[in-house]
Amino acid sequence: MSRALEFLRAAQNADGGWGYKLGGMSFVEPTSTALLVLPLDAQSNLHVQRARAFLKSLQRADGGWGIAALDDESGWMTAWAVWALAASEATAAQRGVNYLLENSGIRVTDQKQIEGVKKILQIDATITGWAWQQGDAAWIFPTALSLLALKKMNVRDHPRVREGLQYLLDRAISTGGWNIGNPFMVTGSLPPTVENTALALIALRAFDIDDDITQRAQKFLAQENFTNTAFEWAWRAWFWKKTNAPLERARAALEKLQRADGSWDDNPFTTAIVMMADGG
Repeated sequence: MSRALEFLRAAQNADGGWGYKLGGMSFVEPTSTALLVLPLDAQSNLHVQRARAFLKSLQRADGGWGIAALDDESGWMTAWAVWALAASEATAAQRGVNYLLENSGIRVTDQKQIEGVKKILQIDATITGWAWQQGDAAWIFPTALSLLALKKMNVRDHPRVREGLQYLLDRAISTGGWNIGNPFMVTGSLPPTVENTALALIALRAFDIDDDITQRAQKFLAQENFTNTAFEWAWRAWFWKKTNAPLERARAALEKLQRADGSWDDNPFTTAIVMMADGG
């Protein structure tokens, strides 16, 4: 992973953050993931300090983070920032935790609406997770990510955590895996996606949940018919790393897809996810 580390160090912007491409505007997500994989060594120390300062500078008054400096509203990126700062910036991370625990996706309370949603979409609308933005419906990715950030901050037995886990289980696709949100629409069942399935599995595993739902999802990730992209291999490998599953197939594929500059897809975020799979 030395070439990937060299790429990340070189790709850091002057403001201390990273973008989704070399030289791109800094965002919270790629900055947080880069911070999570940079080692605490002499070569990376300055990069780590600058990244922490960048994230802290973007924290809003309500304790949350937007997606970038220009975003004037806190949202799902809060979870990435909390996770990245948990080990080093306890005060900032705790403010982010408070934001996460005080916010949720839309919750349906009208009984007729609850019954209608159950009949049409086959989900329990009384259960909600976390949304991309305030006032929005809950979705799989921000819910799983928020659970992982809270777990990192030792928040395990909280009503929002318990509900978030219920949300993931309720929105699972019956044949295995997760789509971006609901498992079913009026036109029929939705197909699972690699990214959402892998992250949901990582979150559920972090809270020691292993049942028929997670086992069916693992079978989905183990299938062969996926697009041969670094992004999809990285997410699959990250989950397999968590389960101590064999990684030879994923590592071989990712080795072929690594670019000459050490990156995957010339993208700091994708490169960091690959490194998460390698280092945990």
